[in-house]
Amino acid sequence: MIGLNLTLRRVMSIMLRALDHIDVRLVDHGHRVAYIVYKMMQASGAYSLREMQEIVIVSALHDIGAYKTEEIDNMLRFETDDVFDHSIYGYLFLKYMSPLNKWAEAVLYHHLNYSHHNKFKLDSKISEIAVMIHLADQMDVVLQKKEPSELSDDESWGHRYGKTAISFFNRANRQVDIEEQIKSGAYLNELNEMLKDGDFDSETMMEFIHMIAYSIDFRSETTVTHVVSTVSISLELGRLLGLEEEDLEKIELGAYLHDIGKIATPLEILEKPGGLTQEEMRIMREHIEITGDILKGRVQDEIYQVAYRHHEKLDGRGYPLKLKADQLTLNDRIVAVSDMMSALAGKRSYKESFSKEVVIDILQRQLDSGKLDRSVIETAIANYDFIMECCRTNTLRITEIYHKIKSEFKIIKMEMLRLI
Repeated sequence: MIGLNLTLRRVMSIMLRALDHIDVRLVDHGHRVAYIVYKMMQASGAYSLREMQEIVIVSALHDIGAYKTEEIDNMLRFETDDVFDHSIYGYLFLKYMSPLNKWAEAVLYHHLNYSHHNKFKLDSKISEIAVMIHLADQMDVVLQKKEPSELSDDESWGHRYGKTAISFFNRANRQVDIEEQIKSGAYLNELNEMLKDGDFDSETMMEFIHMIAYSIDFRSETTVTHVVSTVSISLELGRLLGLEEEDLEKIELGAYLHDIGKIATPLEILEKPGGLTQEEMRIMREHIEITGDILKGRVQDEIYQVAYRHHEKLDGRGYPLKLKADQLTLNDRIVAVSDMMSALAGKRSYKESFSKEVVIDILQRQLDSGKLDRSVIETAIANYDFIMECCRTNTLRITEIYHKIKSEFKIIKMEMLRLI
C-alpha cells in the first residue's frame, strides 16, 4: 500500500483499543496473558521471532469470541458451563477472518485441560500453545488476586496444564519477575518492543484491518456485510470519479474502519426491530466519537477523517462536528454517500432491503436538499446497477463465511461436549 504507514504495532493498537471499549478487562487481561505466554515461549527457546509475534497476537485476542459483559464476568471467574462458547467463536473467527488461521486451534482449546488433548488428536505445537494460553489465563487471575505465582507439578496441576508448560512458566518467572513486570506496567513496553519489528507485508497488514472491521459486523447478522459493501461502493465511486491510487487506498482503509466504534454499541440497539427512541439514537450516534477515539493517532489524518466524518452533511447538519461543504474532502463525501447506499440497499433489523428505485429517490432528495455531494450522487445514480452488482459479488464471500461459522459452531460444540 502507498505510504499508509501501517505497522503491526499500530494495527494491534487499533484492535486492542477497540476491544477496550467493550470491556477494559478484556484488553488488560488479553495483554497480560499475551505477555505471560511470550515469556514462556522465550523460556522454551523453541520459537522464532515471527512465531512469537503471531502467537502473542493470538494470545492477546484469545477472548475475542466474547462480546457481552455478562459473558466476560463469567469467563474471568471461570464459572460458566458455556466456557467453550467464546473459545469456539474465537477459533472460527481467527480461522476464517484473520491471517493467523494456522494458530486458531490454540484458541479453540485454550480452556481444555491438558489431560484431554489426546482425545482431540491435536498437533503437538498447537497443544503446547493452547496449554500455555490456558495456564497464562489462569495465572493472570491468580496474580490479580495476589496469590503465590510459583506452580507445582503435582498431579492436579499436571492434569490441567502438563509438566512442560508448568516448567516453562516457572523458568520464565525465575528469569524475570512476571508479577512485578505486570504490576509496574513494564510488560507493555516489552510487548510493544517485540512487536515493533514485525516483518509483515502490506497484504497481511490489510488482512489484520479486515479482521478488525469484521469483528464489528459479525456481531449481528443484519450488519454482516455492511462494512464490505461500504468499501466496495466507495472504491467503485472513487474509480469512476478518477481518483488516484493513493486516494483509493485511503478511502478503502477509512471505509473499513468507519464503524469500528459500533463495537461498543449494545446489540439490543443494533438489532432492535423497530425505530430507536431518542436516547437509543443518542447511544447509536456515540459510535462516531468512539471511532475517533480508537483511530486518532493510530492512522494517517486523512484516513481518520474519512472514518470520522461519514455522517457529516454539506449543509452542516450532520454529526459529530457539523462540518460544512468547504470542510469536507471528496474522499469524505464519497464514503458518506457509500455508507448511506449500503444502509439503504441492505437488510436491517428494522427494515427490508430497499429497491433500486427507493434508494435512488432518497439519494436524489439528499442531493436536492444540499446534504450530499452532487458529483458523487450523480455518478452513483448513473452507474447504480454496475456499482451494486460489484457490491453483491464482493459481499457474497462474507455472507457465506458468516453462515459457515454459525453452522460449524454448533457442530464443534456438540463434539467437544461429547468427548469431554
